[in-house]
This record gives sequence, structure tokens and C-alpha cells, in this order.
Amino acid sequence: MNPLVGRARTLSALDGHVDAAARGSGGCVVVEGPFGIGRTSLLKAAALAGAERGLTVVTGRADGSGRPVPLHLLTNFLRQVTSGEADLDELARPDSNPFWLMDRIGELVEDAARRRPLLIVLDDAHRVDDVSGLALRGLVRSLASSPVLWLLARRPAPARSLAQHAVGWLIDHVAARLPLEALDDEAVAELCTGVLGAEPGPSALGWAARCGGNPWLLKTLFGAFVEAGEVVIVDGRASVVAERPPEDVRRAVGRLLDDLQPSVRRLLVSGRRIGRTFTVEEAAGLLSEPADELSSLVDEAMHVGLVRRDGMKVEFVHEVVGDALRQAPSGRPRPVPSTVSPSPPPRASGCGCDEMAARAIAAVGDLSDEAPRTLARALRLLAGAGRGAEAGRLAGAAVRPGAGPGTDAAAEARLVIELSRGLRDTGSHVLSGELLRRTLARSDVCELDRAKLKGALAETARHGGGVPGAVVTPWRGRPPLPAPSASCGTCERPLWTWLLRALTATDRFAEATAAGDAVRREAEALGEPWPRGLWHGLRAGLLVAAGRLDEARAEAEEALGRANLRAPADSLPARLALARISMRRGDLATASEQLRTAERLAPGDGVADRTALDWTLARFHAVSGRPAMAVQTLINVEAGVAPDPLLFAEAPAAAATLVRLAGQVGLDAEAARAAELARQVAGRNPAVASLEGGAEHAEGLLRRDAAALDRAVELYRLAARPLAAGAALEDAAREERGTRNKSGTARLLESAMDLYLECGAQRDVTRVQRKLRRLGVSNMRGVGADRPKSGWASLTSAELRVVRAIVDGKTNREAASVLFLSPHTVDSHLRRVFTKLNINSRVELTRHFIAHETASEAAPGAASGAASSGPTAAGRPGAPQWAASPA
Repeated sequence: MNPLVGRARTLSALDGHVDAAARGSGGCVVVEGPFGIGRTSLLKAAALAGAERGLTVVTGRADGSGRPVPLHLLTNFLRQVTSGEADLDELARPDSNPFWLMDRIGELVEDAARRRPLLIVLDDAHRVDDVSGLALRGLVRSLASSPVLWLLARRPAPARSLAQHAVGWLIDHVAARLPLEALDDEAVAELCTGVLGAEPGPSALGWAARCGGNPWLLKTLFGAFVEAGEVVIVDGRASVVAERPPEDVRRAVGRLLDDLQPSVRRLLVSGRRIGRTFTVEEAAGLLSEPADELSSLVDEAMHVGLVRRDGMKVEFVHEVVGDALRQAPSGRPRPVPSTVSPSPPPRASGCGCDEMAARAIAAVGDLSDEAPRTLARALRLLAGAGRGAEAGRLAGAAVRPGAGPGTDAAAEARLVIELSRGLRDTGSHVLSGELLRRTLARSDVCELDRAKLKGALAETARHGGGVPGAVVTPWRGRPPLPAPSASCGTCERPLWTWLLRALTATDRFAEATAAGDAVRREAEALGEPWPRGLWHGLRAGLLVAAGRLDEARAEAEEALGRANLRAPADSLPARLALARISMRRGDLATASEQLRTAERLAPGDGVADRTALDWTLARFHAVSGRPAMAVQTLINVEAGVAPDPLLFAEAPAAAATLVRLAGQVGLDAEAARAAELARQVAGRNPAVASLEGGAEHAEGLLRRDAAALDRAVELYRLAARPLAAGAALEDAAREERGTRNKSGTARLLESAMDLYLECGAQRDVTRVQRKLRRLGVSNMRGVGADRPKSGWASLTSAELRVVRAIVDGKTNREAASVLFLSPHTVDSHLRRVFTKLNINSRVELTRHFIAHETASEAAPGAASGAASSGPTAAGRPGAPQWAASPA
């Protein structure tokens, strides 16, 4: 089937412009038409024609995100074609002036186009924001004499916004406009023949007429008829035997209307219930809304191409759309998605845990200029995992005075734009709109930032159904805040704990450590009781995620030693971390004991630790030889049991583990469901490497796809999660063994063992050693049992990291800061080191270090434990160094 049937004349015109560009002439073409008319298909055809004629083709789509799309596209293009002498780093700075960027990018593109003509394709230009619209107009004008062809596509749009005024100026002054009309009868018949597989008969042509010549509606309608088995072909002619559009058509029209404001959808559904035509006054009476407001909604539907006016009457352009709307279940507003942030639970006035969270956020802002993006990703993860109330409170805390990146107007605008985008993508439209309005109320926001904020607010309203218009009072500064407090008598968990968990889940270990340290400093400065055990337990969980099991164990033990008997649930994070560490080391007795205690202490109505408890219990079932129970504890397709989305967000390798276990016992539906859920979580958090790695890992196991497993390994490495990378390497080795590549299998297993050794995961090391022995590999080093009980060789990699810092002359507190540990953990490591070496002073420790490190450096093939004991990995502070891998 030809997707461009009936478009020969338009294609010929586009080919002429492409040919002119190939000969050195520039220009701009705007393809304009309503929904489903074929704009995107034409752009693809033109892009292919340009590539065939030797043009460099750059393609993109406006998404209403507030990012200057033309500048972003051309910056990426320049990175590919510009030689090293041009400094492109400045072009990627988020705080760069867009108008300076426009001039600089224009100069670089002009130089590049002299070497090879350029075709720039931008779809959905009706969705560009004001900054993008101005940049587009400026670039088209400045490059008019260069061999650069701009090809834009858009729906007809009013020139009310600055962006569409700019695009309209291009059409009026420099661009060639190619309007797309409905297909004629001949083209409709040809398209129907392609979909139906036979010439359409009278019944099929009758249905085609109800589509008004719209290609998308024709393909959707007849494709649904074929899928539903309602097409009969007799004597080479296709007949449709249905009396109404299939359900698939109603759903497709529903998805189309989802791109509009819900108020427009309600108007159209209500209008169709009135009849094939209706007046604005009739719809206003049915909806009990002012007629003048509904009139503007009719105008919006007209620009999309859904309705047209005939005097006072409004009628649907395509009868099949009216048919689908008549089947719609209700004209009332759609239910709010489950991911929309509910109102936070009521808290006592003066609760200080929000202010403590603001102090922790300030510490994140002190680490780098990327704090707004880092926080946005963390809050997006929380909101997408059903923790919208916590995400909302953290967003509010982020824009409080002193919360680092949200203090001055420019920084707050940048932060709020990042936050609103992430929250909007997870369905938290009300919260996104509230943050944007709050910042727009500031009188000190510059005009450029104000335009960006308004664009983001418009996009939020478009997706969220006209977010309620809160009354915004003039900016008079922030209200006075309650004193910060690390504990909270009204919240199940203090707000700062959710910040630490979200930062850890998004692979930002250094930021989570800095935020935690800020909480500890503030709490100790206040001199009041605070949940130390909870703090150490969360730090232990962070270290487990980073593969630093020795340090994690020390933190967990410290937490239990400081447990508050009046708040026994505060010890849950530490007990669960200790159980996971014990399972990694083969100590199932300790793991069982900690889990029994955790189940007893967990509050019946508590939800903060339920996901982690369920996952740790499932892991225990697995290592105890009960794979079916491990899987069905979390996922049971037949019984409708599904895991909390927070599970796969906080444990990225969980889905792969469930797929592996389900495969062992034939639970194919559960395996597929686990992989599907992991992909959904990764899709909601596209910038989180470990979650993408978890999705690739699960899908690689499910499909036995070695390439996906390799990608999972690299993504886990990028996220600095060595235990997850080790598991993916083991799974990749199993696939490699299936190809009878013994040496390749051994290399993958050895890489996995190196990671497990560095982490101190004894049980995992033993398992991999067994696999290597079956392959005939010998001379393997071990951990734990193979390490001496005393002397320099008995020191773990975590202890060696502390020794290096102390020998460098740092105090315990300075060493803790450098290594992203707590001072208590450093003290614990030093006590063990002194015991193993039978010494009692730092002078003696330095002598041992000089003697053994010198010998180690002089010896060829020195053990990697000391060599890889630095505090960073993958360029990120606070994460473990990676062992060498053949990948």
C-alpha cells in the first residue's frame, strides 16, 4: 500500500525544492494540513529524496517541551560534522542566551552547508514554543543565501502565540506553503484497495465517504474492519458487513482527542449527543458552561480539523469521528490518571521535615550545576512510581529559600521548568501547573524565562485538561518557615528519606550521599533527638546498590546499634540491607533472622518499606530453592497480582531476576509481565541508565538476546552498579555457552567474578567459580574464605580505601567526606584494620602501607583489590571502581 496515494503533485513540488537545494539554492517550505492528512509521510519521503541526492538531512519533531528545538537539532548536527577547532561545548550550556546561540549556530551551519547542502526537517511545527519560533524565523532568514532547505509541517494554527506569529511570518514572507487537502474519490478508492486487498464495493465506499478523504481515518477504519473480520470479498470486490465502527476506531479517535484539552473533548462528545450538527448555545446548556468560553473551544477544534462552522451551526468534518464520539461512554471529564499527585496527607502545622528536605536539596545544588535536572529526574521517578504526594512535597521544598538551585529567580525558573516537565510526563499535571504558576508570580523573572514558563504551563494545561487556574497573588517573598527537623511525628517517614531513596534509584549516589550528610549535620547542630538508625539504614541501602558490601554492613550494624526502641520500624531499612548482604555472602541464617524480625516490626498500615520487604523476601525464597514462590510472591498473572512500580524503580535488576526464576519453573506469563513492567518503568525514566539496563536485561533473558544482555552490562556499568552488571555478565555467559564459545564464556564469567570479588559477594563468587571449573578454568582467586584472617592480605577493598585516606594525612571526618562515608563507618573500618594488623597507631599503619603498597606496585600482576580502591567509578564520586572486563 502506497502511503502517499493522491499526493503526486505535492511530492513533485517537494522534489523541485530538494533538487534546487542540491544545486546550491536554499529556501523554506511549510506543509500545512489538519490531523491525519499525511504531513509526516510527506516529510519522510522528502527526507529520503534529499539523502538520495546527497544532501545532509537533519530531522526532528517539536514536542512542546520548552527546549529550543531548531537550536538543539542543529547543535547535534554540528557535533557530527564540525572539526575539532570549533568549541561546541558552549552551545550545549543550558543557561546560554538563545539569541546568541542562534547567531553562533547560524554561522557554523552556514560553513557546513558550503561543503554539503543541508535539508532540515521539522514536524509538528504548530507545537514549537516562543523561543523556538523566534529562533526558527531568525535562522531561516540568516541562512536564506546558503544551500539550506527548511521543510516544516504543521497543523493550521492561530497566530495568537509569539511562536505561531513567527511561523506565520515565514509563510507570508519567505516560505513556500504547500497545503494538503482531503483525498479525492479516485485516491480514496486506491487507498481502500490497498488496505482491503480488493476493489471496494458500494458498502466499503459508503464507509469511506464518512472519513471525509482523511488518509489516517481511512487506514484506521478499514484496518479495524479487516482485523475484526467484518470484510467479505466476493468476485474481487470488498464489502463491509458492519453497522458501526469497530471498538478499535473509537479508541483511536480517543487517543487523537487526548492531545487536546479535555474541555474540547467534552464539548465534542456533548455536541455529538445533540446531533450531527449543534450550536454553541445548545452545548453550553448541556454542559452548564458559558457560551463564549465554548466558542473558543470550537475554534481550537476547527484548527485541528475536527469540526467546521456553517453559520450558527457546528458540524463534524468527518462523520466517522462523530460516530466514534457517539459511542463514547460519558461526556464527563476523564478520570484523573492514577499517577496524578494526590494532595499530601494532612500534617501538623509547623512540621519541619519539609524544611529539612530543603536543606538536603541545597546540598545537592552545591555539588554541580546539573542539580535541577538531577532533582527533576528523581522526582519524576517518585511520581511515576505512585509516590506523587512525596514528589509534590519535595518539589515544594526545592523552591524554598536556601534550597540551592531554587533561590534566585533565574535559577528557580530553570529548576521549575525541569521539574514540571518530569512531573507532566508522569501525569502529575496539577502539581506541574502549580509550580509553574508559583514561579510566574515572581516579579523578578526575566522575560525570556517568563516565556519559557508560560510555554511549559500551556503544555501542561494541554495535556492535563486545563489545570485549574489557581489565583496567583503578587510575589512578596517566601513566607516564614518552620524550624527544620530530621524527625517527624506526623509522617510515616521524614520527607528527606524519600529524597535519598529517589536519588539512589536514579543512580545519583554522590548526590544522595551529600544530601544525607547535610541532614546529619543539620540534625546534630540542632541538638535534638533524630532517627540516627534510620539514617544509617538508608546509607547502608545506598552502599548495597553501589556494591560496597563491607561498608554497607558496617552502616547496617551501626544502625541497629543506634536503633530507637520507641520507633522499631526505623530499623527496617538496616535489617533489609543486612539481609541482602547476608544472602550475597551465603549466610542464610542471618538473612532469615533479619527478615523474620523485619516482618514482625513492619507496621500493618505502613507502605514506606513494604516494597523493599517484599523484594527481599522474594530474594530469600529464591536463594532457598523456591523459585516459584519467589516469583508469585510479586507477580501472579492469573491471580492479578502485580508488584508496586517502586520495586523495579529501586531494584533495577529485579525484573531480570524474576524472568530468570520464572523461566526455571515454566511461569512464562509472569516472565513476560516482569519484562513488560521493567520496560514501562524505564520508559517513564529515560535518563536513568540502571533502569534502561534493567529493561534490557529482562528482555535479553526473555528473548535470549545476547546483544540486549551486552547493552545491559554497559548500562549497569554506566550507572555504577557492579552487582547488577555481574548478574548480566553471568546471563550473557550462558547465552555465549550456547554458541559453544568456551573461551568467550570463560571471559564473561571471569569479568563477573572480578566484580563480585571487588564487592565482597562471597556466594556469587562461589557460584561463578563452579561454572568456571566446569569449563576447565583453574587458578581462580577467591574472597572471604580464601583471604587470610590477619595481616595486610586480609584487608578488604573497602578497608584499603579508608587506609589510603588516613595515610594521606586526613582525619576520620575528612576521610569520611572524601570517601562519601559516615565518620562512624570510617571508625569501624579502622578498628578492624588495627585488629587485623595488630597495631594501635597511625604511624604503624603508615609503615605497613609503605611496605606493602611498594611491594604490590613492584610486583607484576598485583592484586586488583588495592589498585581499584579509589573512591570513584565511571566518573562519579562515591561509586566503586570497576574490575577489568573483556567487553
